Amino acid sequence: MKAFYVSLKPFLNHGRLSRPADWNKIFGNDFPLIVEIGFGNGEYLARLSAQHPGTNFIGFEQYCDRINRTLRKLSRTALDNVRVLRLDARAGFERYLKPKTVAEVHCLYPPPWPKKSDAKHRLFTAGFLKLVNSRLVDGGILKIVTDHCPYIGWVQDNIPSTGFGVEFKKIRADYGTKFEKKWVDGGQSEFYQLLLKKEQHQPVGLVEDRFMQSYCTERFDPDKFRFKDYSQDGIAVSFKDMLYDAKKKVALVHVMACDGPMAQNIRIVISLTEKGWRINLAEGTMLMPTQAVAQALDCVYQAALASSP
Repeated sequence: MKAFYVSLKPFLNHGRLSRPADWNKIFGNDFPLIVEIGFGNGEYLARLSAQHPGTNFIGFEQYCDRINRTLRKLSRTALDNVRVLRLDARAGFERYLKPKTVAEVHCLYPPPWPKKSDAKHRLFTAGFLKLVNSRLVDGGILKIVTDHCPYIGWVQDNIPSTGFGVEFKKIRADYGTKFEKKWVDGGQSEFYQLLLKKEQHQPVGLVEDRFMQSYCTERFDPDKFRFKDYSQDGIAVSFKDMLYDAKKKVALVHVMACDGPMAQNIRIVISLTEKGWRINLAEGTMLMPTQAVAQALDCVYQAALASSP
């Protein structure tokens, strides 16, 4: 049987990286840095990195199956100039990339979220554009390609005061991604590209981690555990489910923690120890230590307290 991967080296566990990351140390050189947001199945990332061995590439993606397919593609080359992370792009730019260190940023076919009610999920807000600007070197480039013309108009509306000059043009299929091929097979022949060039630096600092507090309570009744969803000041925490092992005296609480548009699925453990019921994040959880995660821990603690007055 052939190995599933030749190497897992391109994959980085962001939880083990310094923030910001020392990319020169990670790659072992000081080559220019290109970031791809949402690399999908990795067709473009693999091809671009092979064509430019003197450039380092970072890819941010949130879906495990896409990361798996990308790693298989990267395994077919002997190059060592790509690293991929399972991470929301906002967190990647906020915490892992220093200002003025990235040469180019590419984003092919981001979700357009065409429904008005879903527009809040769109990535390239004015705030995010300023963040990307701050991480680009002077004269750096942000490339956005989409099949959805109204999305381009929405992005253009967000560009003023973000420090970018902009060039818009219609293009034909040129990137060979799975989604592009799907649209071409469906009859679409025209796509839309924005090239944003950094003209004025936007100072956006690094975001620091929030302290994750562990809690302890003398009493906890899993049968009476009732989680209250939280929403305030752009922070939201919502309950998904809870599993309880009566033999081991361990509960696993699944919640969604949202800092604005950045959402994280997290697991919180409530376990019986000699000193009482301890509440902390599940071991091995790959998350960003944000304000919403800290709030989720507090919400679970409050629900545990209320379960057994």
